[in-house]
Amino acid sequence: MDPNNIEKGSARQLEAGSYSETSSDLIMTESIPENAESISVGSDTIGLPVLEKASPNEVEDLNEGWRNPGWLSVISLFLVNFAIFGIVFTWGIFQNVYLTEVFTGQTDSFRISFVGTLSATFIVGGGILVAPLVQLIGHRNVMLIGGFLSPLGLIAASFATAPWQLYLSEGALFGIGGCFLYNPSVYLPAQWFKKNRALATGICSHSQLSGLGVCGTGIGGLGFSLITQKLIVTVGYRMALRYLGIMCWVLLMVACALARIRWPATGLKNYHWIDTSILTTNFVIYMFFGGTVIISYATPFFLLPQYAATIGISAADASTVIGVMSACNAVSRVLLGYLADRFGRINAMFLVTFLAGFFMMVVWIEVNSIGTLYAIGILYGLTGGGFLALVPAVTAELVPVKNISQGMNFLFLSMVPGGLLGTPISGLLKDHAGFTAAIEFAGATTVLSALILFILRQRLSHNKFFIKI
Repeated sequence: MDPNNIEKGSARQLEAGSYSETSSDLIMTESIPENAESISVGSDTIGLPVLEKASPNEVEDLNEGWRNPGWLSVISLFLVNFAIFGIVFTWGIFQNVYLTEVFTGQTDSFRISFVGTLSATFIVGGGILVAPLVQLIGHRNVMLIGGFLSPLGLIAASFATAPWQLYLSEGALFGIGGCFLYNPSVYLPAQWFKKNRALATGICSHSQLSGLGVCGTGIGGLGFSLITQKLIVTVGYRMALRYLGIMCWVLLMVACALARIRWPATGLKNYHWIDTSILTTNFVIYMFFGGTVIISYATPFFLLPQYAATIGISAADASTVIGVMSACNAVSRVLLGYLADRFGRINAMFLVTFLAGFFMMVVWIEVNSIGTLYAIGILYGLTGGGFLALVPAVTAELVPVKNISQGMNFLFLSMVPGGLLGTPISGLLKDHAGFTAAIEFAGATTVLSALILFILRQRLSHNKFFIKI
């Protein structure tokens, strides 16, 4: 065979965007048109030299130093995570206020919990629907829509006079806006970096392969939990929602302005809709894991403030514990990236998931003071959200590299039922059987998800225990 023909074939493959890398180092999020070199580049790619604008697939040719425009997308994604998930993690504070002060007698833990789970479910589960819209009108335009919807949801909630109005405003409207922001922005850094891709995505996102983990989400949870409680005490919950809406709007507009898109929207002609070939037995087991682990992921964030009140701890101290838990959540994913690289991604995911359930079942039910409340906050913060940091890396082990984004969308779609119903079920158990039943349910479902993941691990390792996988 003529070596020159091989080289030419490889070049054509590279131009079509079908090159291969290690599964842990590449996230392909949209189809790259065959005539990529002829794409006109607009303001979204400001800062690229002319020659680089001609070949948007050649990520490795970019200067990955601090002058790379992709770092602006890193900051953009950080701000999106900070604002959107920071607000999501404060829901437990608002839920306690609604139950004890605002809508007393009009609702209960089961029904009011749907407000928080609605927003989180829309943010995560809507990616499979937002992806075509991104291809149709572009990343930044979709983000701008979300940048207005989410703050509007918070401000609209401040005028609510009945619980059902919160479902539409603080739940659905905020969540849809968050979906429009998070899903277009979450993969932008991967367009600009190869060597530093893990660093670029890791310092800002909660679902990227990274050794640095998730800082935007955790820092947002820490900051907004403290700010929210202070605002509620000083100006009341209605004005607190309005101030939070304004703060989010400012942060999100900056995020939209900073976003840099290297591969512009190409329309739906080249868009790959659904590839069911990725639904192998192993991936279906992985989806069962996702659908189970998400059931109780948010339960400590949402129920801990109510639990704290029952043991005589003030709302201010409870909000501080939520902030500490969020901060530990961010730190844990920095450490988890190292552990995953050293001992295996699925091994690391199994370990932190099992420990999260164990800590809920054994430690949380013994909490009776501010010290022990901090203990469960720290322990769950270090383990509870660890699985999310490794989702792309583990997905890359189970599906072809080119289908990672679809694989993640399928996984997140499998999380919708559990994410929507999990915390309300815990709230229902709390109202009818006490906190012990709610806590044990949350812990048991998390341990069950770890066992499902263990089945997947054993299939992939051919029943070998002491191997990196």
